[in-house]
Amino acid sequence: MLNHFFRSLLPAASLLLGTTGVHAQEPAAKPKLPSGGKPDKNNDAPLLAEMREGAKRYAEAFNQQDFKSLGDQWTSRAELNEAGRTIIGREAIVQFVRATFVRAPKALMEAQVDEIRVLGAGTVRVNGSIRVRENPEARWITSRFESLRVKEDGVWRIASSTVVGVPDASLEDLGWLVGKWKAEGTEGEDKGLVVEGGIQKMLDGKLLAVHLRRQPKEGPAVESIQILHADRRAGQIRTWIFESTGGRAEGLIESDGHTLNSVLVGRPADPVVGNQTASVQVLTPVSQDEFIWQPIERELDGVRLPDQKPLRFRRQK
Repeated sequence: MLNHFFRSLLPAASLLLGTTGVHAQEPAAKPKLPSGGKPDKNNDAPLLAEMREGAKRYAEAFNQQDFKSLGDQWTSRAELNEAGRTIIGREAIVQFVRATFVRAPKALMEAQVDEIRVLGAGTVRVNGSIRVRENPEARWITSRFESLRVKEDGVWRIASSTVVGVPDASLEDLGWLVGKWKAEGTEGEDKGLVVEGGIQKMLDGKLLAVHLRRQPKEGPAVESIQILHADRRAGQIRTWIFESTGGRAEGLIESDGHTLNSVLVGRPADPVVGNQTASVQVLTPVSQDEFIWQPIERELDGVRLPDQKPLRFRRQK
């Protein structure tokens, strides 16, 4: 069965992620983090590389549970802010990190810096993201951060950091859909309809490609290709559909942990038919070998159309 598509952030893990950098996902609407300073328009490569190296060292210290090295990246009175909570002081932050390993002794981190802003001599604002997972088999959980780094005695340290969690897009929970599928219409205008095709992983699992052939009882067949992509920067699953008729659609995939909903906007191939379509395609798992698919909330140029009849797809051996 379909697992929870978007998982909540580790309640404590994201707090300790006040580092200089992280492995990022930029949300579609960026979290409201403090800002200021002059963007690094000239792409100060040496300074950016230094910030990224600091992020790498922080993640390595976390993964090795080297709390001395990790603490050395914070100023003595550093502040870590998240979800209305503030942790003040290097020792308090390090103790917080230690507590994380009591819950998840094999926790791992990746960190990446995306952008820097030079505020003045020895002061840099750093934007990036952090990914944490409880163990090597668990899913990555992502947060965005904005940190203030200051240079103390020749060493860059974190003076403050604000962390905001973002949805973590992943296709991992959809792996069960890979294979060949077939559905047959049994009532109304769908009687005699046959839809068959397959779903496969591409690009090392970064894409899912769906190829279907829809053959009505009478008339020509229509083929379609659908691409699903995990946009890790936006924290969303994006999808594109192209039909042999020339019609196309694109949108986002949402889930409540059970049904999978493709929210689509598109264009018919023939402008005489209309200019814009909209629909929600609902996929409801029945078992590992069956799911129900139904387009609902259909519109053509803003005019509501009837929902289509559901089709039951069965896995083909």
